[in-house]
Amino acid sequence: MRRRIVIGTLLVGILAGTAEADNAGIGNVNLAIAELHKGETEPALALLTRVIETQSVPPNEIPDVYYDRGNVYLTQRDYDRAIADFTAAIGLRARYSDAFIMRGSARLKKGDTDGAAADFKAVVEFDPANAAAHTNLGNIYRAKGENDQALAEYDAAILHETDAAAYEGRALVDLASGKVDQAIADSNEALRLKPDYLEATVNRGNAYMAAGKYNLAIADFDIAIAARPDDADFLIDRANAHAKAGDRDLALADYAAAARQNANDPSLYRTMGDTELSKHNYTQAIADYTIALAGAPNDAATLLNRGAAYALQAQYALAIADYDTALRLAPNDPRLYNNRGNALAAQGKLDQAIADYNAALRIQPDNSDALRNRAGAMEAKTTGRKIQGP
Repeated sequence: MRRRIVIGTLLVGILAGTAEADNAGIGNVNLAIAELHKGETEPALALLTRVIETQSVPPNEIPDVYYDRGNVYLTQRDYDRAIADFTAAIGLRARYSDAFIMRGSARLKKGDTDGAAADFKAVVEFDPANAAAHTNLGNIYRAKGENDQALAEYDAAILHETDAAAYEGRALVDLASGKVDQAIADSNEALRLKPDYLEATVNRGNAYMAAGKYNLAIADFDIAIAARPDDADFLIDRANAHAKAGDRDLALADYAAAARQNANDPSLYRTMGDTELSKHNYTQAIADYTIALAGAPNDAATLLNRGAAYALQAQYALAIADYDTALRLAPNDPRLYNNRGNALAAQGKLDQAIADYNAALRIQPDNSDALRNRAGAMEAKTTGRKIQGP
């Protein structure tokens, strides 16, 4: 009798309880299991290969040994060999659902979405109640933005089995479709079925964010960070929630922690700069934007924001320099013309400022900031009134 156990994400086989329990092949399979428990994949591969080459288990067990070896290759990220073994298993057992699903998973890892979908569809054809096949198909459709088909597959999975992954997949489609309450309900069900389902916890946090329930989102991100404290994405999620809740200091602490984990991510420093700017900490905002621009020198949005921080410190020449550079990168952004116009006006260069406001209005005729600022500059030109900076 053959049964299966789970080691991490790896399905492996144990042969036991048959009249051939002392068979050398069965012994080698069980030795392979022991090696895998120790994290030793190479000795496990050698033992499983010996069983296959010597055909030292009953013929009906050979597909399972190929399947097991394929899973070992999969853990080693040797996707070609894994696919070859799953294919061999299917060749020997035509309706081997697990082998089809794992071959599909290996193909996904290689980026062969069509091949993976074909494997999952094959399982659905001969085993329509297979929840894993439906869920995996749903994931493929969701990744392609085909949400109606994704929902149909998740619903089919849930119909046949209380599958946490299917509920969580459906929650992601719900959230993408703006059905926030349903997304929360589906994530709750996924977590009821699998309380330690970290992805469902994070996704529920994102749904709470969309619902404006920032404290509940923070609670979910707390759980995620406790489980994986070095995950910069979770820290960023919580930082965003703190920022939305109005606690900029806690947001900055999380952004800074994320930056320590991922120092090469310019977007983190830009976000920290934005937060400091909102707190009127202009010097620190400029420092953060400068770090961000070292990693992404052609980011017009960061240049726009650093220019604003310079202007708010009355460093108009530096602000104008940032706007000049940003306009070479984004010549159709009316905000850049408007902001440069403001800096020029503060320097008393009213004709140049008016020209910039006009440029902004050619791009966006109803731009209220440019309309107001142009009127102010034209009045100042007539009356001689000095324009104050922002």
